[in-house]
Amino acid sequence: MRQLAAIFLITSFALTGCAWFGRQPQYEPPLPRATYQRVNITPYSGASSEPGAPAATARGTPYQSGAISSAAADWARWPAGTLFRVLATGNLYEVDDFTDDIVGMNTILLYKPGSIGAPSAAPNFVTIEIIRWGSPRDSADILRSQKSSTAKKILAELVARYPEKP
Repeated sequence: MRQLAAIFLITSFALTGCAWFGRQPQYEPPLPRATYQRVNITPYSGASSEPGAPAATARGTPYQSGAISSAAADWARWPAGTLFRVLATGNLYEVDDFTDDIVGMNTILLYKPGSIGAPSAAPNFVTIEIIRWGSPRDSADILRSQKSSTAKKILAELVARYPEKP
């Protein structure tokens, strides 16, 4: 009986993905491609590859904060270059980055210099208006040149979602 209980516990532990040791992101079905979408947003500060080095997005451009600010998203949902407006504020953002914290989620990170780097656990849902969709083909080209497991995950979903384009 003890062996059966031990096998059950080990199997349960393996199937939960070790969720006891950290926050495991949930997969969310992609939103339909539409002009208006209700998404979870959170601020982030971007990333720098080396201390003191100028920060660059996954597209290789500097993070932008101003008339059009940078945003990070799962490029399989919002391809690089997607331009959108947060309706509540009127602020414009362009998707130019991604991070493993949001792969498989309907969450967009809004670049805010000096904000905390990790996304907030508290949902903050807003409506966005897509001004221009980015290019799945350009996104796939950038992702293919990346070595990270995050880029590979996004590329796999991007190719599955847009099989004729990338």
